[in-house]
Amino acid sequence: MGRIISLISGKGGVGKTTLSSNLGSALHDFGYNTVLVDTNLTTPNLGFHLGVPLYPKTLHDVLRGEAKVHDAVFIHPTGLKVVPAGISVSDLKTTNPDGLSKAVLDLSNGHDIVLLDGSAGLGKESIAGINASDEVLIVTNPQLPSVTDALKAIKVAEEHGAHVLGVVLNRVKGLKSELSVEDVETLLGYPVVSIVPEDDVVHESLAAKTPVVIYDPKSKPAIEFKKLAASLVGIDWKPPEYKERVGFFKRLFGFIR
Repeated sequence: MGRIISLISGKGGVGKTTLSSNLGSALHDFGYNTVLVDTNLTTPNLGFHLGVPLYPKTLHDVLRGEAKVHDAVFIHPTGLKVVPAGISVSDLKTTNPDGLSKAVLDLSNGHDIVLLDGSAGLGKESIAGINASDEVLIVTNPQLPSVTDALKAIKVAEEHGAHVLGVVLNRVKGLKSELSVEDVETLLGYPVVSIVPEDDVVHESLAAKTPVVIYDPKSKPAIEFKKLAASLVGIDWKPPEYKERVGFFKRLFGFIR
């Protein structure tokens, strides 16, 4: 039986789905049999991030008892397995998340890791995802409102018996107005296990419907995603050296100097 890890946050917009798609891709690249599940039942976006077409069977079909969970597994061109959620309004109205734990448990047999891309907020579907998990990663941005909501997510996870692995500080811009790592750890009571910088390459990769760890594996965000994946499974991974792109005139004047 594989590990079941849920990525949760107290609010939307923190980059949780971007983290999920890249973490899943990195774990697959490391050789782990990984399946990524979109448990955001009301506003699912994972399929858009990965370029998953309208798949015949989705998690919504599984939860309605109209399909087996293994029938809803889509094989991404990279080899990563994905269980997308339905995007129609009828899916939103007719699906109950209560069967999520059983579906995820069925998936864990035969897989090394099941990653759950949680929903925004702390409603019924979010709690269902936490209940289906053994472990959770908390995703937040370095702003006080986001960290405050992350604290609520931690309390809910603890109340439901999930093991909190740590905090991912995402979309860090390096501004003076942002909370420091020490501030975040003090407020949340858990270590920051990854610091992912805000970078235009992430937006480029989203437009290309390709995780940044594949789109630009030597970029700073890609390296951070892979470092996090390696730490989760205990791999001693040495990142490639990051090289900033330098324009022609900058190279020329550097040569002259």
